Amino acid sequence: MEWFTVIEHYHRTHATITELVIGNEYYFRVFAENMCGLSENATMTKESAVIAKDGKVYKNPVYEDFDFTEAPMFTQPLVNTYAIAGYNATLNCSVRGNPKPKITWMKNKVAIVDDPRYRMFSNQGVCTLEIRKPSSYDGGTYCCKAVNNLGTVEVECKLEVKVVAQ
Repeated sequence: MEWFTVIEHYHRTHATITELVIGNEYYFRVFAENMCGLSENATMTKESAVIAKDGKVYKNPVYEDFDFTEAPMFTQPLVNTYAIAGYNATLNCSVRGNPKPKITWMKNKVAIVDDPRYRMFSNQGVCTLEIRKPSSYDGGTYCCKAVNNLGTVEVECKLEVKVVAQ
């Protein structure tokens, strides 16, 4: 709250203040002044003055809350892939959903859990399964499953590992 001097050395008992900003709220205070100087205290308005717009009453719009929840949905599926034995292979897909889905990777319908040959990561909806130095044993059907409280969805692909004779 700031105070500004609007009128100085005024001799009448009433005044009209112009150039007030529409929509602002104002308080006013008055000091008395005579030959001895300015009064120590001022008289102040108890109620504020709000400068209203003529003919226009602003009503805050009422917005309905938008429901951003959605069941998981794959936006890019897994693709059947060939890998060369001994060289890392990656499987990629992308998923969206709100709340963020929990991702589970499976090989031949069995969940991949705590296996050092596999590395799983997800970044901004892109899910990646890295198979470290695959062998012919690593070939099979891989599945990425996404689950949240609105649903479950899965995509799968086949991985064929080719052994190159040396």
